[in-house]
Amino acid sequence: MYYKLPETLGDDIVRFASLANDYTQKRVAAVQFKAFRVPMGIYEQRQDDVYMSRVRTTGGVIRPKQFSELIEIAGRYGSDLLHITTRQEIQIQNLQLDRIEAVMHDLKKIGLSTKGGGGNTVRNIMVSEYSGLSADEQFDTTPYAMALTSKLIAEADSYLLPRKMKISFSSDDRQIGYAAINDVGFIAKIRDGERGFQVYVGGGGGSKPSVGWLLFDFVPEGDLYAVAEALKKFFSEHGNRKNKNKARLRFVFYKSGEEETLRLIKEYYREAKKETPVFVPSQETENERPEHAYKPAGNVSLDEETYHLWKKRYVTGQKQEGYSTVLVPVLLGNIPLNDRKKIEGLRKLLTFTDQFGEHTIRFTTSQNIRLRNIPDIALPEIYRILKAFVPDLHAPVLINNIISCTGADTCRLGIGLSKELATAVRRELLRSGLNLDRLSEARIHISGCPNSCGQQHWADIGFSGKILRNDRVYPGYQVHLAARRDTSPALAEPVGNISARDIPAFIRRLLEAYLNSGAQSLASYLEAEGRNVALALIDEYGDIPSFAEDKNYYFDWGAETLFSVVGRGAAECSAGLFDMIEVDLGIINTNKAALKDESDIAARNNLLYHIIFSSSRMLLVTRGAEPKTTDDVFNLFIKNFIEYGFVEEHFREIISIARDEKDYDFIARENEIYALADRVAGLYNSMDDSLQFKNIPAKQPADAADANEKDVNVPAGDKKEAEGVQEAPVGKFKDLRGVACPMNFVQTKIQLAAMKSGEKLEIWLDDGQPINNVPGSVRNEGHEILEQKQNGDYWIVVIKKK
Repeated sequence: MYYKLPETLGDDIVRFASLANDYTQKRVAAVQFKAFRVPMGIYEQRQDDVYMSRVRTTGGVIRPKQFSELIEIAGRYGSDLLHITTRQEIQIQNLQLDRIEAVMHDLKKIGLSTKGGGGNTVRNIMVSEYSGLSADEQFDTTPYAMALTSKLIAEADSYLLPRKMKISFSSDDRQIGYAAINDVGFIAKIRDGERGFQVYVGGGGGSKPSVGWLLFDFVPEGDLYAVAEALKKFFSEHGNRKNKNKARLRFVFYKSGEEETLRLIKEYYREAKKETPVFVPSQETENERPEHAYKPAGNVSLDEETYHLWKKRYVTGQKQEGYSTVLVPVLLGNIPLNDRKKIEGLRKLLTFTDQFGEHTIRFTTSQNIRLRNIPDIALPEIYRILKAFVPDLHAPVLINNIISCTGADTCRLGIGLSKELATAVRRELLRSGLNLDRLSEARIHISGCPNSCGQQHWADIGFSGKILRNDRVYPGYQVHLAARRDTSPALAEPVGNISARDIPAFIRRLLEAYLNSGAQSLASYLEAEGRNVALALIDEYGDIPSFAEDKNYYFDWGAETLFSVVGRGAAECSAGLFDMIEVDLGIINTNKAALKDESDIAARNNLLYHIIFSSSRMLLVTRGAEPKTTDDVFNLFIKNFIEYGFVEEHFREIISIARDEKDYDFIARENEIYALADRVAGLYNSMDDSLQFKNIPAKQPADAADANEKDVNVPAGDKKEAEGVQEAPVGKFKDLRGVACPMNFVQTKIQLAAMKSGEKLEIWLDDGQPINNVPGSVRNEGHEILEQKQNGDYWIVVIKKK
């Protein structure tokens, strides 16, 4: 019932330690170290040189003693936080690099490993949290997931895939759950008395999400290994290794089509059956509910009303008579190790449950802990233990079941502070007066970026972090509605964008409308009339006050500084900037669609004007240009795009007219305006991650040596004229003082893109957010920070291009 550690793990840990030492001593590059570090499950957090270790726990399974020892290991080596993930794993956060080798060795001693916790590997395999307990299931899939884990993590090619490969098992063929949205999904089925699986393939969230395609309606259990090997080999040989944004298994379907892709996979399957060992279920049976000597203490007082309320909300009877499963809420999946009361209470719980066997603990996809195989006579004692350290123990289940990824406070990819938003939603619902017990099955999921760590695509109401803007950027989210998780699975539909500030009120009002509707379920409501209610609310919240009117919209939940995207990871920082670009692209496309049905002359002129405006503003961020006024938008576009030859000269006239004559009759030049929008969209489509346009002729404008331009080439020994500054190193120089985030990072990125490998760039940054964010973002892209020192009220940073 547990996975076996790979035989190479000890050598892998030694290799990791050697590379970590070489990296610390600057003998290997950050990129080289990262290539080994990430597949070993070690991620750098948002703060430089602080790391997270992701521990594999297949199906969320962990023994009580293992869990207790893991807590001890984490604390021993300086971690202050454990975090349960939506893939049923547990992370040890806030570690220093020099402590991780010891963490790995100690985890190995207790039968746990981080290997395969990240990178282009076979990730943690998921299992339904009720597997083995539900009377509705076909059979318990946990042993199958454990056996498959043991096989795959022992194979070298499981760590050399084009991208990550996620696998999930479902034990109930009527509720296939996460098996529909993983790269590979196995759903338990019994046909003519034989155990086997229905198989889905190619599901996933993130970029261009999809539910899986049905590969097999039934394969016998003996073919489990063959199916997995066939899919791994097919993915390895057909996945896109050049573009990580199109590298997941589903992109093969997008490229080759469903029919051809399924045909090829089945060919690989036929070959795999010839070479792969048949899966044989273990004949050794383990009693998950061993005999115990527990007897409840007599005459112990209990508040019957609160006990029965807790029992009603958090306790479910198992199919095994006399046993129950208990949901233990873990707020946001976080277990703070410096909270003595909580840790002592958790240790007491683990010690108590251990007497009922090793099969009593699982992590859930809702980032909670599920106790299982608990004798009913022990429930009062479980309640007393939990009451001592679990806040909101009696709260409605929905309050403790809102899912959030770790978000931008620690994740380098994060846009929004998703955990803080989840806290704000809980607060709003608790004071709403709504009957939340009617919403115990509702799923509210929040991801801090477009990736799917928060599983927004699999929610009734989901959110994914996004950069929005009017006169400046502000934190926002895309709204997703009405996922179906039954035998006809469907992802939640993206229906619009909303500011982070308005989400708690949006959720409260949408849930209130559902409760007043008489609909049978939230899912059915959101697929029907509830969709229109949600769209109306999104439209209502679409009018964002200016910064002068209400600054709160420009601060994320729980943040003390203005919203900014600088400091995110390498390509992901540019991805955040792409979100800004796509706001204008969305306006252009929306206005084009509106023009098809609009007959009013004034309205048509207004739509055409805004197409010109958005076309002009859309790509200014890629040139590091930051307009302060409407006129600036047009003038900077002329300077940075027309005069540089990225956009044809003949568009100058219509841009100038839009700048000087907003009431002009644009209808007569509609085709020209469309051509301008198409030209700018073409530039965007040609742009690479370094913000450079491919195969586009460019020229130097006559006035490129603008007096305001501060970047110069500096030969050795020369002095900078500006402000009598000391000598500079050989290389380029850019004065970014007074340039706010994220423009300072964009301009640094542009400078580096034009340089050769090994050349140096010196930049000057203001104190505060610029120095806190820009060097880290530059380092994330693989460049080396040679020097970082304060000079009065600003900082000097010297970068060596990778």
